[in-house]
Amino acid sequence: MTPKPKTSRRLWPYLAVPAIAVLIAAIVYMSDFTAEDVGLGGTSGEEDLPGSQVDQSEMTDSELQPDPAEQHEAAQRQLQEMLDQEVGDYLAELDDENLYASIAVSDSEFEIDYNGDEQHDTASIVKVEILGMLLLEYESVDEIPDWALTAAEKMIKESDNEATNDILFGLLDGHATMREAHEVFGLTGTEPGEGERWGLTQTTAVDQLTMLEGALFEGVLNTEQIELARELMGDLDDSQDWGVVAGAEDGEAVWMKNGWDTRDDLGGEWAVNSIGVIGGDGEEPIMLSILTGGSASEEEGIALVEDLAEIAREVIDTDPLA
Repeated sequence: MTPKPKTSRRLWPYLAVPAIAVLIAAIVYMSDFTAEDVGLGGTSGEEDLPGSQVDQSEMTDSELQPDPAEQHEAAQRQLQEMLDQEVGDYLAELDDENLYASIAVSDSEFEIDYNGDEQHDTASIVKVEILGMLLLEYESVDEIPDWALTAAEKMIKESDNEATNDILFGLLDGHATMREAHEVFGLTGTEPGEGERWGLTQTTAVDQLTMLEGALFEGVLNTEQIELARELMGDLDDSQDWGVVAGAEDGEAVWMKNGWDTRDDLGGEWAVNSIGVIGGDGEEPIMLSILTGGSASEEEGIALVEDLAEIAREVIDTDPLA
């Protein structure tokens, strides 16, 4: 390899002098131009910048910023995929082809569901509709007869069927009231069941979120009516202390209603449902509805609902943007 010629260290003083002279001349030359002349700083406006520089500035302010709507849509999609995966895996592990379930859950920002538009028997969760129609029958809570208030308390807190019949057929207009309730509360996927028995009303998990919002938050009912609904649904009998409450953390308020039923046409299997609002007295309430069928016993149905409540709560609490 041919060695590179080296500059003698003894030539450095002679080479440095002309180099320094050139540098000084360049500085003097540049000082004759103003900042505006060279397009730097000073009073130059954005219109004076070369086109490529203006475009880059505009991109920094707009195009390079994430679109909030697209970001929200992506986060919603991620949560939906997570719910589908978690619930699907859980049901697969149970390995019971008779089981079926629907879930809908929302917080202040997202709403997701699993088979959310599939119809199920309501069983006793339909009593929330009946309570709502009772409240709408009067302009104020004070106008409701004492006996009807007592019956409403038993209907919700204890899930008493006789008290429900007393209200629906003794004070309201029976099946006509139920059909009206579906319209008043905007339940587009809810229909009267066979023979129009109230417990056989067909509903969806998504509709039950709409029902919870209508019964427990201002819109359809007034503040006084909502307070009564919250009071009743937030103080259930000990025998009703199961269901979506399993998804609540310590100290969180829960307003809820459960329903369960078994019949010959269900093959002796159980339909077990639970709907409610977790932390409704806070800034970010979680509305949750779980509808299930095919359980071999009431106990198995309750365990299924509670496991699904925990899964749904974990998913909706996940930060999809983390």
